[in-house]
Amino acid sequence: MQLTEELIKSWVKEASDRKAYPSPLFPPSLYYRFFRVLAEHLKPNLTVVLGVCGGGDCLHFALGNPQGQVVGVDLEYDHPEQLQHVKYTCSNFSFWHGDSLKSAASISRFGTVDVLFVDTSHTYAQTWAELNAWGPYMSDNYIICFDDLKRKEMGNIWDELPEPKLRLDELHPIAEGGFGIIWK
Repeated sequence: MQLTEELIKSWVKEASDRKAYPSPLFPPSLYYRFFRVLAEHLKPNLTVVLGVCGGGDCLHFALGNPQGQVVGVDLEYDHPEQLQHVKYTCSNFSFWHGDSLKSAASISRFGTVDVLFVDTSHTYAQTWAELNAWGPYMSDNYIICFDDLKRKEMGNIWDELPEPKLRLDELHPIAEGGFGIIWK
């Protein structure tokens, strides 16, 4: 599938027309719904989420493509109720308790990464380190998603990312929000 800005924007529209996941465990985030739509259309074999927190991102990726593997990587396991819900609901989800940089080589055993969501510390150094660590394990046709691009150090990251790229700040409109994707 050839990705274009128009196609991606149509997925944003499709996501905005959907109802939020019906559980108080997860916020009604528009970008979560976008992840589900993205997974439905792209059918990624492997999606990796760096910075899981409550797991709403993992849930939506996994629901969108039950045949694909979703691996959530985080140093913390601080939302056990939500993560247990994701694991129970989606057998294609795995939680990887570890460092986002050191885990790349080990997680590559699942295959090449089709979709990567970067949502860890939102610092310039960490984000570039993650992109460098995961770069060798990305598929030939990948998408990398970033949130919280309005945070201080993330603006510099966005400016330096290669084309094609697309800002979709309407997916995460809070003060320090912002959202964007790059693809190959």
